[in-house]
Amino acid sequence: MSFKVVNAAKIPGLDMGEKLLESLDATLANGFWRTEDELISNTADADAVICTAPLQPFTRRVLGELAKCRILASFGLGYDRVDLAAANEYGIVVTNTPGYCIDEVSDTAVALMLALGRKLFQLDKAVKERQVRFVPFDRKAIEEIAKPPVLRMRNQTVGIIGLGSIGTVTALKAKGLGMRVIGYDPYILGGVLASRGIEPVGLDTLLKDSDFVVIHALVTEETRGMLGYEEFKKMKPNSYLINTSRGDILDQPALVRALQEGLIAGAGLDVTVDEPVAPDNPLLKMPNVIFTGHSAWYSAVADSGPEFWYKPMEQVILALKGEWPPYAVNPQAKGRWKEKWGKKA
Repeated sequence: MSFKVVNAAKIPGLDMGEKLLESLDATLANGFWRTEDELISNTADADAVICTAPLQPFTRRVLGELAKCRILASFGLGYDRVDLAAANEYGIVVTNTPGYCIDEVSDTAVALMLALGRKLFQLDKAVKERQVRFVPFDRKAIEEIAKPPVLRMRNQTVGIIGLGSIGTVTALKAKGLGMRVIGYDPYILGGVLASRGIEPVGLDTLLKDSDFVVIHALVTEETRGMLGYEEFKKMKPNSYLINTSRGDILDQPALVRALQEGLIAGAGLDVTVDEPVAPDNPLLKMPNVIFTGHSAWYSAVADSGPEFWYKPMEQVILALKGEWPPYAVNPQAKGRWKEKWGKKA
């Protein structure tokens, strides 16, 4: 049987596991398309599609046109722009790449906490622009620049929302700094969190008690916009918000208002609702907000080999052979999928 595979997120010059298809009778088409119409035009006859789900809109309209498609294999962990209900209905398995960039994203979350808590960016700017003349033990100069106060990280409380693999590793790294770690994840038993040294709490308690609130949750209908103005009002005025997940988890205008009104002390944002960040976004003008431009996933090590780039193709190979892929994120589709595409005895 001959198959057509479309890599709708092809990066020129990068080995994305194309040679793995040599074991099958398959053709490969490459491109990078961002709109519904472009995706339909270029993937409608595909048996398998490789994509980057956080950037490409695989809506019900798009999926409904993929009559032959048995798998949508995405790079990265998030899949918030894929209509899973439609995928389940059409018998399309959706996969992601678990295990990738766990250290990179958790490193970034901890780095943002340290940069905000220790006022590294403000102090760096002050020295370079000679806003004050720093001399050894110049307490006055430090206090003039670093407002609110520079923190000792030990014994600060970090509250983590979403305690999957990345959230758990962030918790372990924070504990290594001597921080108290509390966590909110309604899908993980409290005893499991406690066994990892994380104190399970409700969302309100987390917001009220945390010096740093770190978001590692996936975007779902339940989490989209979960932190808005009322939630920011519950946080300490000297607390910080860190988001390395997805911009849509926050109500961004509410975050702007919270920062302007001093409800929280600052924010570290790897992600925003508008990516790239719009030049008129008021957050860009706030000295207490740090941006990293959705780069937390990257490191030279993680980006250099098959650890990431081969995983979607490996899932495609299994699906085309009639085997349910292990990285499926929509198990609800399994029955329908096996009826349509599973191995026949």
